[in-house]
Amino acid sequence: MQKDDYFKFESETPDFPLYNDNPHISIGKWAVMILSAILTIFLIVVPLDFLSELGIWKRLLYLIIPLLGFGFAVDWKFGLICKKFKKGDFKLIVILLIAELIFTFLLDLILIHFGVAAQGNPIISELTSVSTWLIFPLQIFGEELIKIIPFLVFLTLFYKFTKNRKMSIVIATVLTLVIFALLHLPAYESLISVLLLQGLCSIFTMYAYLKTKNIFVSYAIHLLLDTIVFLILLLSTITG
Repeated sequence: MQKDDYFKFESETPDFPLYNDNPHISIGKWAVMILSAILTIFLIVVPLDFLSELGIWKRLLYLIIPLLGFGFAVDWKFGLICKKFKKGDFKLIVILLIAELIFTFLLDLILIHFGVAAQGNPIISELTSVSTWLIFPLQIFGEELIKIIPFLVFLTLFYKFTKNRKMSIVIATVLTLVIFALLHLPAYESLISVLLLQGLCSIFTMYAYLKTKNIFVSYAIHLLLDTIVFLILLLSTITG
């Protein structure tokens, strides 16, 4: 791999796993990993009566299924995406968190101005439950996996045919963010809103992974962001 194949913002080592046979995994293991992501997406998007009996605890499946699928595919070598934090990572987390908060707030104001309002966040009614606060950090990690797995799949697919690393990263990132946005459509019921607020705004957490190749960095931003938003919603509910 040549230096020109990397974006300037990237850490060149380590590289993304899997796409360049680093390591090579069988077609069968690829299938298991892809199916785990598809099954998780299906469970998020399609309400199933037998799962509704689990209540909020069903959201643990959003972590368990992709975690097992990815783990099986890579022989449980989670170090491929889970790295130790580096010194500069904490500064990056703070900068990207602030940037995403500001960008999301401004974009939300613009959408409201043009009459593009999504349905209220359905989690508002659950914020007084201890179970919600126990489960959502685990669910958020599952959501990061649901971004990373499709990204690695698309990156591998497009790189195989183009041998153009930069273009493959861009295409994989765009497709991943669109899929992640559409996961929120059943809850928010506004296509434009989810594509912009849940899709485009997630570029900050995605950038964190692209730069560091460490899911813990993108997860930290995602977790802190949702915690702040949930606390604001809880406070507004209590005071309102």
